[in-house]
Amino acid sequence: MFQTRLRLNNNPGLDRMDQGNDAANVTAGVSRIISAFRRQAKLFLACCFLGGAIGVVYLIYATPLYTATANIMIDKRQVRAVRDVSTFTDAPQEDSAEVSAGIESLVEVLHSEKVGLAVVRHFKLDDDPAFVNPPESRIGELWTFLKDKLGINRKTPKSSDVSDISLARQLAALKTLSANLRINRVGRTFVIAIEYTAANPVRAAEIANGFTDAFMLEELTSRIDETRRAQSWLKQRTEELRQLSVNADSEAQKFRADNNLLEAKGTLISEQEYNEMTSQLVNAEAETAKAKAQYLRLKSIIDNHQADSAVTESLANPIINELRTKYLDAANRMKELLVSRNLAPTHIAVVNLKNTMDELSARLFDELGRVADSYRNDYEIAAAREKTLNDNLALQHRVAVTANDAEVHLRQLEQKAESYKSLYQTFLQRYQETAQQETFPMSDQHVISVATPPIDRSFPRKPIVFAISAGIGALAGISIGMLRELMDRVFRTAEQVRDELGIDALGLLPIVAQGSLPKQVPGKSNMAPIMRYAIDDPFSAFAETLRSAKVAADLALQDRSPKIIGVASLLPKEGKSTVAKNFASLLALQGAKTLLIDADTRNPSLTRAIGCERRQDSHKDPALPRLSELLKVEPDSGLQILPCIFAKEDPRVADGFSAPMLHTLMQGSDQAFQYIILDLPPVGPVVNARGLASAIDAFIFVVAWGTTSRGAVRTVLEREPSIKDKLLGVVLNKVDMKNLKNYEHFASDGYYHGLYKKYYRKPE
Repeated sequence: MFQTRLRLNNNPGLDRMDQGNDAANVTAGVSRIISAFRRQAKLFLACCFLGGAIGVVYLIYATPLYTATANIMIDKRQVRAVRDVSTFTDAPQEDSAEVSAGIESLVEVLHSEKVGLAVVRHFKLDDDPAFVNPPESRIGELWTFLKDKLGINRKTPKSSDVSDISLARQLAALKTLSANLRINRVGRTFVIAIEYTAANPVRAAEIANGFTDAFMLEELTSRIDETRRAQSWLKQRTEELRQLSVNADSEAQKFRADNNLLEAKGTLISEQEYNEMTSQLVNAEAETAKAKAQYLRLKSIIDNHQADSAVTESLANPIINELRTKYLDAANRMKELLVSRNLAPTHIAVVNLKNTMDELSARLFDELGRVADSYRNDYEIAAAREKTLNDNLALQHRVAVTANDAEVHLRQLEQKAESYKSLYQTFLQRYQETAQQETFPMSDQHVISVATPPIDRSFPRKPIVFAISAGIGALAGISIGMLRELMDRVFRTAEQVRDELGIDALGLLPIVAQGSLPKQVPGKSNMAPIMRYAIDDPFSAFAETLRSAKVAADLALQDRSPKIIGVASLLPKEGKSTVAKNFASLLALQGAKTLLIDADTRNPSLTRAIGCERRQDSHKDPALPRLSELLKVEPDSGLQILPCIFAKEDPRVADGFSAPMLHTLMQGSDQAFQYIILDLPPVGPVVNARGLASAIDAFIFVVAWGTTSRGAVRTVLEREPSIKDKLLGVVLNKVDMKNLKNYEHFASDGYYHGLYKKYYRKPE
């Protein structure tokens, strides 16, 4: 309730200011980051310096290394051109993935144990202690020492076999060799770079060149061995294929002879005979049909006595032709007699002609009968010949079918023989080519640059090592700084109070150096000087914060009289008694009738700080005396102070100063106070402040700057709503004003505290 009223009264333009919050959030965020960096700057610089120092120490003790490089070019077009004796054109383009895979395969060959051991044997590195038992760096010696102490070193079992010992030494040298070897493809080119690093630049160049020589020799030897193996296999396979081709051809010829599959001009004889017999049968059928037709025609003429009919064969017979002519002449004369002369059929001339015609007809048909017999004989002969041909054709058909079936199998045998023959020719050609390649061995690789002893060392590189060490130090500084920021969960700024508690901060009370305080208060030798600081220095930032608390109290409690204000804190030694005393003195100094009560009966620090003592005999007289008998007056301000009213042994100390006691004291007083300030016990350890909450109009909560946990204060206030609802605000006490700027940002007033100094100086 008080917080809402206070904000509305103190900030009439708050709504208008909220409209610009979005624009200020970005600036505030950047400012917070800068503030955090400013707070952790010393730590960051220390970590950077430490990282750089470690890098310098490393550079001092690290062994300088030198890297020698040799380059090998992979070019397969030259070899292909030499191998292909028929054409010297470039090889077809290969797929990029296939090319990359091939080059990566060659890189793995260079990394292989076979090439490495060849280099070891060539340079006799197994006899070099620098490779078999390489000396460790000082850092490595330290690491080995630590592993020995921790018992994690592994010892290699020893072998009694001489060959095993020699191989073990070679493998140990190879391990050292491989650790310092780097083989990579240069970009997307066909070049492979072989780099070797050693403490001796000459040795580095020798080993790099040794790897190129061993690789080239290995590739050439493997190519020759591969060619020889291929040649041997091709020779064996060629001989096998030759024998298979001969066997298949012999099998085909034998099958042809066994099945009488003779050919003439590419066609089987049986098939030719079948075709000829078919043609003969067709001709015989035609002749039979012709003879049958002639015979049937002539037989029809004879059967029907068609004397005037003629056939082709009768025209060729002179007898039949003569008889037919005479017959036709007689028929014409008889017709003439009957038609032209109108003679009767019984006329002698007509009868004679008719008899003549009958005689000619009888003779004609006799002659035709003889011709018909001849036609019948021809027809019977043709039919018999056709039947014979038909029977022979059926027999030949069976022979041809059998021959065709055998021919299918024969074609399979011939195809098999042809396949073996083709394979034999192909393998024979490949065998001859391989034999030629063996006499002209070439490698796909050639050295394009040999390794030379390097002048500049490759490790350690001073700029890089120093940059990395300083970078690691910077990273460590940033990490530790962020961790410190995350762990810093105490109150530092008024903004944190508003964000964490939702309560306004009344102000900041700077820590007062003991050197700036007088050693003794005039007239009050037992009063601590800090307890009257607001009186001695009314223009200080300390007094100004207390004035801010007074304004907040007047605005929130303007209808109350007296205004009862409790000063509380979460923990002891947060300065609540000092705040309560100086606040009450400031009120009294301004002319307000003010009463200050020490309500902390268990630990009456206010009573001790002002040089008073507890009431000594309250346990003998449980009744409270009049207020006027207990009050102490501060001469400079007129502040009236009620020290602790209970003796140390009084059983009522545990219950503390209660609301009924306050009510009783006020009723027995003949004075009218405008302000009653209570120095309450800490809220954390005891519950006395909660018991007084009903009698108190408002609270001022004192929080020690940079000491009290935000979460603890928030939890206690959430647990004590009777106190939180009456809070005027929070006062941050014991603020280190010099360090405060590191926790403020550009948008906060605490950032500009240094500009307020002329307003907080002591009057001259």
